[in-house]
Order: sequence, then structure tokens, then C-alpha cells
Amino acid sequence: MSKSKPAPNSASGTSPTLKETDSLTISEFADLFGFPASAVLAAVARQRRSYNKPFYSIPDLATRWECSRAKVYEVLRESEFKILDLRTSGTDKGARRVPAAVVQSLEKGRMASLEEAA
Repeated sequence: MSKSKPAPNSASGTSPTLKETDSLTISEFADLFGFPASAVLAAVARQRRSYNKPFYSIPDLATRWECSRAKVYEVLRESEFKILDLRTSGTDKGARRVPAAVVQSLEKGRMASLEEAA
């Protein structure tokens, strides 16, 4: 079995050794693909916002949907989906978590065209 040689670097005649741990700046990455650095930064920010967690907290959903926590509770009460209730028995204090599948289903079900929403 023959190994293929990497293309030589034209300046030194040797090939650079690249590792998975090597890094690029945002500007270098943008230049590599021909995008402005601002577009790469915007894409990274968008990806961070859309990262799918296994569960969302009520404040997470309020931020994601750009609404109040009260509105999130209202939407959840209107649905028949189950949420993970981590409250201590007999109290109203504690965390509640909404599975990502429920969030996706709610978002898909509540999507409407502008004409339908009016």
C-alpha cells in the first residue's frame, strides 16, 4: 500500500504539518472561504443561538422566543406536552425543563404565514 505525499509548500519545498488542534483567526477563516469576517461572526452567533440542547429552561425559551416567561408558561399550558418537573414535592419552587423535541414541535405547530397570523 503506497502513501501519497502531501503537496510541497512552494516557499520551502516542504509540506506543512497540520494538526486538528491548529487554529485560525476569524479573519483567516473568512479569507479562506472568501467571506467578510463580519459574516463569519454572524454565522457563529446564529449557530450558538440555534444550538439544540436536550432540555430548555423557561428563561431559555423566553430568550429564544423573545417573549416573557409568563408567555412561555401560557404556551406550554395550551399544549398537551409533558415537561420535566424538578420541583421539590409539595412546593412551587424548583426547575422545570422542556425537552428539545417538545420545543421543536411547538415551534413547528405555531408557525403561520403572515396572512394567517393577522
